[in-house]
Amino acid sequence: MTDNRSVDAERATSVGRVRGLTAVLMTAVTVGCGVSDEERVRRQLDEIAQTVSIDAGETQMIRQARATRLAMYLAPDVDFDVGAPLIPVQGRDRVSQMALEVRAPSSGASVAFDDVRVTIDPGTRQALATFTAVVSDGESVGGDLRDSRTLNVVFAEIGGEWLVQQVRFVG
Repeated sequence: MTDNRSVDAERATSVGRVRGLTAVLMTAVTVGCGVSDEERVRRQLDEIAQTVSIDAGETQMIRQARATRLAMYLAPDVDFDVGAPLIPVQGRDRVSQMALEVRAPSSGASVAFDDVRVTIDPGTRQALATFTAVVSDGESVGGDLRDSRTLNVVFAEIGGEWLVQQVRFVG
């Protein structure tokens, strides 16, 4: 009769090997797919633009969900200043709260980041993204330009994720 402890030990060893192999494969796939740090930062910016855009007739509950999602892209001590009419704030919770309180037309508002330039500093694991933030009316009223301004955004790699550390209006 086989000792149950040795069978359990063999299973644990096999599971450990499978987990280790899975981690190695995931790393190889990530590196092999060629997803650069620059591309990861650009993807974060695309997701942030989608998150802060507001759909026509959006409910307060959806706005709350968007503000919560926005917080996922921000470092805990983010420093945020995009210029007037918004006031400078610090901290992920304050930025999320501000996003929730921004008044938007009932037709919604679309946010896009144009002319994005990203520079990665591998030594500090920080990135600087400079772009033009464009805010337009919702499509239902023609998508007319509301505001456009150049921003510098500093990202820091924290826990393997590129998070917004600082946002500054250039002007």
